[in-house]
Amino acid sequence: MRSNTVLTVIFAVIVAAVLIGEVYVYTQDQGRYSSDVTFDAENDRIDYSVTSKGSEQYSVIVSDNGGFGRVDNYYIYYDAEYGSRLEKVQVPVGARELTQEYHISQLITMLNNRSITEIEMLNATELEAMMTTGGSPASKGLIILSGAFPDTVYTGEPTDPVFNWINAGGSLYWAGNVIGAYIARSNGTVEEVPDGEGLFGLSPLSTSPEKELSDITTNDYRHSLSLMNNSVRYGVNTKGLTDHLAIGYTDGTYSSSVLLKVGDGMICVVAGDHSIEQRHDLAQIIASGICYRSTEEGYAEGEVKKGTAIGNIDVILESGNNYAVYIYFGGYYTVYGKITEVIP
Repeated sequence: MRSNTVLTVIFAVIVAAVLIGEVYVYTQDQGRYSSDVTFDAENDRIDYSVTSKGSEQYSVIVSDNGGFGRVDNYYIYYDAEYGSRLEKVQVPVGARELTQEYHISQLITMLNNRSITEIEMLNATELEAMMTTGGSPASKGLIILSGAFPDTVYTGEPTDPVFNWINAGGSLYWAGNVIGAYIARSNGTVEEVPDGEGLFGLSPLSTSPEKELSDITTNDYRHSLSLMNNSVRYGVNTKGLTDHLAIGYTDGTYSSSVLLKVGDGMICVVAGDHSIEQRHDLAQIIASGICYRSTEEGYAEGEVKKGTAIGNIDVILESGNNYAVYIYFGGYYTVYGKITEVIP
């Protein structure tokens, strides 16, 4: 009995530490941090400065996005009247259930911490209007965490508004269940679309619930972005795909995160059921500004202690390309982030 009591106390302390750490990350005063980036064309380098009122680890990543322009306006789809298709996941004792609403609220906080503040919530009707009459989608990003597209934009046909919007330049960020597999109805139900993922050019997707620990080694974004999500469930098989970027973890076939060119736009699929790790990776991918054609051109890391640290990254930038310089503090427990676009 005494042994069981000790184990219970130890477990409770561990869970409390995890929850306190998460609260700490989400409630940090953003006035504690700042960063600045300039491009020194004469010396072919990126100069940066980072400032913190405490002691923090920082990372600086320079990505070449080619001709893919920066996404400036973000939308999140959520409609309580429409159905969703999400698996209920286990959470630590005392932790809050990872409902779609809670997952969205925490993602918004994480994006705000990373200087992504222009975010608009859309219901099913508003989503249709944005896609059909909302102007050019070229600088717009849509985040869907419901596991199902509403029937206002997706009916399982290649002429649906969601395909037209992506092909015209929109960027779709998807996390939770198989993309394209379900249509959500206004009565709260969902309808399955056989091989719906095939409409997005992604069939078949992984159904494995196993976690994978092998880094994708064709690039170093797993390390430089401190990616955490090692689930490949609902993940993309990149074999045979062109114009894509796989980052994070892999089982040798499926990847934890994949960004794929579709028409003039992009689809990003972050694998796995909803989790803190998945949410972290989605926030990092969005905030870093990377796309399906990104290549890492430079990286630096260090520690700043109650003051300002400066440094530079030697890099030859190609004229006319879009470069994203992403600075973040805190590594796996990111407390601040900011992207700077550089077009030489």
